[in-house]
Amino acid sequence: MKKIKFKSIFTKAIAITLPIVVIVNALILALLYRMTYNYNLDKYKKEVTTAASVIEDFAARCDFNDESELSALDKELNKLCRQFDISYAYVLEIDEKANSEKYLAIGYGEMASESFKNERSIGDVVKGQLSKEQIAVARQESEVSYTHIKNRFDDTIVCYIPLSNQNNSGANDTDKAEVNAKIVAVEVSVSQVMAQFYEAFLYLGLITLVMSVAIVVIFAFMLKKHIANPARKISESMEAFSKNHKLKPRSPGVRDTTELGKMALSFNAMAEEIEEYIKDIENLNKEKHIQEAELNIAKKIQLGLLPGTALRTRDVNIDAFILPARNVGGDFYDYRVSEDGTVNLAIADVSGKGVAAALFVSRALTLLQMYCDLGLSPAEAITRYNDKLASHNPNKLFITTFFAKYNPKTKELTYTNAGHNAPYLISDSLIPLDDALGMAAGVFPGEKYEQATIRLSEGDALFMFTDGVNEAQNKKGELLSTPRLEEILKAHISDKSHIIEDVVNNINAFSEGAEQSDDITMMCLKTSGSFYFRELTVSSDVQNLRQINKTLEDIPDISEELRLNLNLMAEEIFVNLCSYAYKGQEGEIYFCINVGDRVEICFKDSGTRYNPTKNLLDIEEYDHEHTVGGLGKFITFQIADDYEYSYENGSNVLKLIKNFN
Repeated sequence: MKKIKFKSIFTKAIAITLPIVVIVNALILALLYRMTYNYNLDKYKKEVTTAASVIEDFAARCDFNDESELSALDKELNKLCRQFDISYAYVLEIDEKANSEKYLAIGYGEMASESFKNERSIGDVVKGQLSKEQIAVARQESEVSYTHIKNRFDDTIVCYIPLSNQNNSGANDTDKAEVNAKIVAVEVSVSQVMAQFYEAFLYLGLITLVMSVAIVVIFAFMLKKHIANPARKISESMEAFSKNHKLKPRSPGVRDTTELGKMALSFNAMAEEIEEYIKDIENLNKEKHIQEAELNIAKKIQLGLLPGTALRTRDVNIDAFILPARNVGGDFYDYRVSEDGTVNLAIADVSGKGVAAALFVSRALTLLQMYCDLGLSPAEAITRYNDKLASHNPNKLFITTFFAKYNPKTKELTYTNAGHNAPYLISDSLIPLDDALGMAAGVFPGEKYEQATIRLSEGDALFMFTDGVNEAQNKKGELLSTPRLEEILKAHISDKSHIIEDVVNNINAFSEGAEQSDDITMMCLKTSGSFYFRELTVSSDVQNLRQINKTLEDIPDISEELRLNLNLMAEEIFVNLCSYAYKGQEGEIYFCINVGDRVEICFKDSGTRYNPTKNLLDIEEYDHEHTVGGLGKFITFQIADDYEYSYENGSNVLKLIKNFN
């Protein structure tokens, strides 16, 4: 499970608050920027207007034809420029008809451009540059006018006002535009305005920032005191209780009337309830563990009563499979070979689950084995078996049972069926053995059971099963069903190997991981027997060859020449698999040997796909001096009387066959 990294509520709250504060500050600063700029601009407009009014007052009393007065006016203009912190102040004579302006007096401030000083002097006339603001003021249509001038001299804000007492009183309204009017102009540098603006804005920005920081700090303090700390205390109490619920739950100690206080009270109440609940669960778990232990013991006892999952003789091969459901099951299988060679077969399914069913199975299995030893026929054995079980059955259980005897000499199978699923004979066709069917055992004493006999052919297979096979369910609740099972078995009419394994694979594929609802038990008898069968799985280490050699040494009743040939073949194949199958990595190699009317050796590995039976060496073309490898493989397939290779489910499978003659 992925570990979750937690953060404190304080950190999260600050992380959420800070962006909001930053955004609000940005909006406030943007608003302050505009307000400060407008305020600063209005301030300079007022100052240049005041300066223009003062200059106009001086200029109105000046006789522009008197050089001494003009000189005094220039000095006064320079003085006023420094006093009002403006860049330029001058008196212009506007000739609207000639579209020209004449400089009558000029004053400079500290921010005045040197190029302007050098190119503009008293008496200079500049044509073609009259603005509408100058004309409006000259015509006295406007008492004051502002404009923004950006030229090669400077970038300034200009204020124009008309000069009073211009000796124009004799002119009428129609001639007013033709009279050369005098106006006062005052300019202030935009860089000067902006410098003042930036200074004021920086001051306001610092104040805003300090206030924002103060608000955040106060908010953080209040958040930590009233939310984060109580939440932390509650969290610590919960964490401590979750880590060790055996400790008495520690109260968070939060005295609050908000939701946090209610949460603390709820936690205290919940912890007390959980503490009581845990005690109840622990008591129940103890009882459950005892029951599970008893069930596991019963399951082990039940499985321990069953024979192994394989029997190999010269006459028959028997394979068995049992997979109990979650609880102790009621299935069992049994096979026994009598002294005369008769093979006794039984498969059964008891109603119910649990210890009672397991005990019933044990009793039933013991009775069957006893009647096998007495040599009773199937019908006689099941009749007595039913009477004994029914005579003492306090839990009212019943058991379905198929019981048969197979005589390898006559190939006859005699059987009876006490309410069990009909087995299938897989021969040239699929034949259900659905006759000789009687009541399930253990219900009513005195029942009579019939038996039937059928002759088997060499290579036939008898498949027996419980209803956990055909009634296996998938996640949708659908059953595997008897028709589906028959289709699986029909596929083995031509090849009767791996029948049980194929059925198990089909059940797994059909169930799609659904929980097993009933025991699954199967047993298969094949009339083509073998008297020796061994299998083992070892790692791909050459040292494990000793285990394979030991398996071959244990084969009884074979000639030393055959044993030597088997060892040569097994050693060559195993060493090659260790060297090349897994490309230097360690893997697993499966080995089995089956001895019947012939000897079969099988190797299986899940390494690199490789068919050793292809491109076999022609011994006549073998160069002993220069060719490396290939001779051992040639000898192996020369010794073998037959061989076959297949690639199944991602595994290489090689079979080597050696006849006795």
